[in-house]
Amino acid sequence: MCRRHTRWVVLAAVLLVTLAIALPAAAQQKLPDSTLFTTYEVNQGLTQLSWVTCGSLPKSEGCYGSGNFGPFTDACAIVQSVPAPLNFNTVVRYIYVLDTGSSAGGVTLTAYKRTDVVGSTDDTITVTMIAVVPLPAVVGGPGVTCSMAQNPTSVYAATNQSTSAAAINKTTFSVSSAGDFSMNVAAITADSYGYVTILQGSGFSSGFTVYGPNGQPQEDGGGSSFMINPIDAAYPANYAPAGELTPPPIGHWPKVAQ
Repeated sequence: MCRRHTRWVVLAAVLLVTLAIALPAAAQQKLPDSTLFTTYEVNQGLTQLSWVTCGSLPKSEGCYGSGNFGPFTDACAIVQSVPAPLNFNTVVRYIYVLDTGSSAGGVTLTAYKRTDVVGSTDDTITVTMIAVVPLPAVVGGPGVTCSMAQNPTSVYAATNQSTSAAAINKTTFSVSSAGDFSMNVAAITADSYGYVTILQGSGFSSGFTVYGPNGQPQEDGGGSSFMINPIDAAYPANYAPAGELTPPPIGHWPKVAQ
């Protein structure tokens, strides 16, 4: 082997090692507001949610902003999208509040856009309401309990009096029905990849439907299946079947060419 060729091989090896070191570091790079946290409180009437953001930045610590969501009739569920960088110092997230209203047909989903512009000493926080989406097919009113989850494309919302969940497109805010069983929605759970499970019914009369991160149905079946994620615990007693568990059939097969 000639010396010139040897030199290029060594240089290529050095570049590969450098990339192997740099890429994981880049993948683990934190968002500029990752040292801040936001806590929420709700008033006694469930008509208003308040928030405050505190923590520390490279050259300061304390609390950097506060505000309110509302007014609502009955703020029964709130969920947030995964924070995403807009540029090197700006983070965007979307917040969704489910309001069951005062009557059976009065359910709404309110969407907010939150933008954090983060410096070494301050975080400038802007919250803007971007949509109020009526959900007449979701049964609301006094006494209902709510379920809600979100993934990259949709927000899924329901109450325990609804025979299907509402799937709200996060871009167009169009609403479609989610769930394959004519039974009341018992729970909506999600995993860290954006898969969402809608559980309907209870006991022996129960079934579930899985939706993917793209908003499309993935599978359905009988039973009280649920999902878990790295943030909030799931409580198995809430999903216990009426009888003994039977292992599902396991198998896989080649995809059909599109």
